[in-house]
Amino acid sequence: MRRFERFGPVTVLVAFILLLAACGQGDPTVDSGGSTAEPNVPGGDLAFGLQRCDPDAGWQAADPSFYRDEPIYVGNEAPVDEVRAWAAARPGYEDIWIDRDHNGWISVGFSQDAATRQSELEAEFPGVGVVAVEVAATSAELEALRAEVEAALEGLSNWGLGHSVPSGMVHVDVPVLDDETLARLAPLAGPTLCVSGADPADAVADGPQPTGGDGWRLLGRDRTGPTYRTGVGTTPEQYLDLWREAGLSGQGPAVDFETEIVIWFGAVYGSSCPIRLDDVVVDGERRVVHGDFVLPGNPTACTGDANPEAYVVALARDLLPEAPFAVQLDAEDPPAGAPEERTTVEADLRPAGSTATADQLVVQYLDDLGPPQLDRFEPGLVIEDGFPWVVRLDPACAAPVIGPINGTMWRAGDPERADGPPDVWTHDLNDGLAQAELFMTTNPARLTVTINDVAVDYEPIPGSEQVEMSCS
Repeated sequence: MRRFERFGPVTVLVAFILLLAACGQGDPTVDSGGSTAEPNVPGGDLAFGLQRCDPDAGWQAADPSFYRDEPIYVGNEAPVDEVRAWAAARPGYEDIWIDRDHNGWISVGFSQDAATRQSELEAEFPGVGVVAVEVAATSAELEALRAEVEAALEGLSNWGLGHSVPSGMVHVDVPVLDDETLARLAPLAGPTLCVSGADPADAVADGPQPTGGDGWRLLGRDRTGPTYRTGVGTTPEQYLDLWREAGLSGQGPAVDFETEIVIWFGAVYGSSCPIRLDDVVVDGERRVVHGDFVLPGNPTACTGDANPEAYVVALARDLLPEAPFAVQLDAEDPPAGAPEERTTVEADLRPAGSTATADQLVVQYLDDLGPPQLDRFEPGLVIEDGFPWVVRLDPACAAPVIGPINGTMWRAGDPERADGPPDVWTHDLNDGLAQAELFMTTNPARLTVTINDVAVDYEPIPGSEQVEMSCS
């Protein structure tokens, strides 16, 4: 996804943004604090002539002749405040934003006379990367359409709504793109409105918490206990300890430990988004047991608060993987900040009545699986300048070019890197990936990639060169 930043009047906490969005008041455009907006253009494949929002679409751009290869802005070093102060006093000023598709230049949206404004900008800010963009819709027009959309969605339980001058769109996020919901917006269909949401075939159906499934049954559930935790019980005493640690009251239902074991999932939910355990999944190939947690109602956004919800289940022994195996909340590896989520079971629990001692129920990672993984580098990464960012990276892909990072492609300054990465970069790889530290500065613009204590400096490449990584 291409990344963009918008400069708005207010900066708010992420959790508060999500809360507003869940209640139908959120705006997906944000300020320059490192977050990204959701630029949208017509998709045109929905009922009633409505168009689907395209999260990969860019924002409106200026006349191509307005751009140059220099300067290249990679962080927030462009003089946005000075340009905004000047532009706000000019006729037709609508908005200001950074366009990472065009060397991080400042875009100033005007609803009239963009060519004249461009000449004035070049005279007022010589050497600065700034362009005048003639926008398709004014802020007032988008705000008026947004108000109509808000009225049309009144009574819908969960939705998000925002507008963006840079995209020229009002974008709506609804739980499900069904005809009943889309019919509310049908009278407003047009080039400045787009809608996103789950397709009906992919939507999570509402319904009560299942009491069990194939090979598992629910023993107890409550909004109690620690978050990002798991546990395993193979005896009545261990079962009782898990029940108490999960914070459940009373006495748990009977368990046949000849044929079952007990698992505690210390799950997490946002206060605006209740969760539901739909299944307990046994992945024999990965030797992982995890929950299948879903969000009933398909909420458009969730608050960022992490509240506890304990699920204690009984799982049939004949479904278990061979030892050692891991128990965790989800199919994905636990987040780096929650190392206690994964429980390693080092005993073979498939035989009837077999048990595991406390030393064989270890809150740590499996040697074969490795620790909870860092994010893998993906083109389009956005990082903050002046702070290290650690990812998993294929060294062969990072020479001589890496990116886009902050919308910019980067070329190694050392000509030898055209033949490949330093040899030491390829030592001790895990599935072909190395742990890499990325560190970016803005004055001068430089990206330093360090693997196995060997650093390589990269310089920004003008967007006009259209270069790509050899792989990703």
